[in-house]
Amino acid sequence: MTTIVAVHHLEKNYGKKEVLKNFSLTIQKGEVYVLLGRNGAGKSTLFKILTGLSRASNGTITILNEDKDLEKVKIKIGSNINEPVFYEHLSAVENLKIHCDYMGSSKERIPEWLKVVGLAVDNDRPVKEYSLGMRQRLVLARCLVHDPELIIIDEPLNGLDPRGIKQFRELIEELSLLGKTIIMSSHILTEVKSAATRIGVIFDGELVLDERKLDLVATHQDGLEDFLISKMEGEY
Repeated sequence: MTTIVAVHHLEKNYGKKEVLKNFSLTIQKGEVYVLLGRNGAGKSTLFKILTGLSRASNGTITILNEDKDLEKVKIKIGSNINEPVFYEHLSAVENLKIHCDYMGSSKERIPEWLKVVGLAVDNDRPVKEYSLGMRQRLVLARCLVHDPELIIIDEPLNGLDPRGIKQFRELIEELSLLGKTIIMSSHILTEVKSAATRIGVIFDGELVLDERKLDLVATHQDGLEDFLISKMEGEY
C-alpha cells in the first residue's frame, strides 16, 4: 500500500506544557482515519502541524512522499481546522473561486462540488446569512474543490442535521473509493463506526489506540462505544 502520512516520534511543546508526546502514526492511501479525543487532548494541534499551521518541537513528518518542504504538497491537501473563516459578504461560489485562485486550481468543478455537499449552485446569498449546517457544507466544498489527494478536517459533523450527517457519510465513502485519504476528528461515535476504516484515540497528547475499525467491531461487538469512551477518558 502507498503511505500518505507518516509521523514519527512527534512532539509539540508550548513552554513547559507537552501537548503531543512521542506521537507516531502511519496512514495509507484510501483510508478514512477518525481520531477521537476529548477537548484539549491534542487533536487540533496534530492537525495544525500536518497542515503547516504549526511547527513540531521534535519528530519527523512525511506527507505525500515529501518530508523536507511541506509547502510543496499544500495544493494536494484539503483542510479545515477549528472555526471556518469565509468572506462573509460574498456568496458560496465567490468564496470558492477565491479559494481556487489561492490554490492555483481550476474553477470548473465548483458547481459539481456544491451539489455534492447539498448547497444550491445559484444561491447568491452572502455567507453571513448561512446557518451553521450550511457553513459546514461549504467547508466540505472548499476542502474538495481543488481535488486534493488528502483531506484533513476537524469535527466536520458539527452543525449538520441527521440528513446532512448521512449525506456526509456517503460522501466520505465515495471519496475513499476514489482513492482519497481522509483524516478527521469526531465526537459522534455512532458515525465513527459507519465512516471510519481505522480509529485512533488520543489522550493527553499520546496515541492510546490505533486499530482497524473491523477489528474493533469484532472484538467489542456489544460495547464499542463504551470502549472508545473509556479510552478517550484515559482508562487503559
